[in-house]
Amino acid sequence: MEEKKKWFGRGIYDKKDAPIRILDKLILGAVALVIILIFWFAVHGGYTVSFDTDGGSEVAEQRLEYGDLVAEPETPVKPGYTFVSWVTSRDESLAEEWSFAETKVTSDQTLYAVWEPAQVTVKFDLDGGACEGSASVPDKTVVYGETYGELPVPEKEGCRFDGWVYSGNIITADTQVTMTGEHVLTARWVMEEN
Repeated sequence: MEEKKKWFGRGIYDKKDAPIRILDKLILGAVALVIILIFWFAVHGGYTVSFDTDGGSEVAEQRLEYGDLVAEPETPVKPGYTFVSWVTSRDESLAEEWSFAETKVTSDQTLYAVWEPAQVTVKFDLDGGACEGSASVPDKTVVYGETYGELPVPEKEGCRFDGWVYSGNIITADTQVTMTGEHVLTARWVMEEN
């Protein structure tokens, strides 16, 4: 005769009859779940604050706990632009400036860099010419990404002014500013025939 498997017994469950194998599996399952949750929170606990520099130099993300302050990162760099601030959204109507001294972390967060085009100083080399009787022209401030706007028109005896040149390129009032720093435009002259 076959011996029946014992489903009920007293053992560690004291005097109450209980399905031993089912309870053992439930207890092992609960212990395993607790261990998995502890491991998951150890690895994934807290929140991630990342920084979108919109083409600027990279800024490392930060892992923080609820209520922590974000450490202000090093100011990113983007050629032709000046960094303004970090905001909470790319959408200007929803964006709020992030205060590193006051705003606390409550969830995963991406902060977005706000840039403004840099102002660039342009100097002029008249190459022997004159402008309104002066051998020099005042510097001009232009904005990166915009056009140069009105440029001076010098004169030189025996020559015709043929425009401004920078690094081999003709620069006109409609030329877009692509240089990110101070630069010199040089007058180009064509000899007039007598």
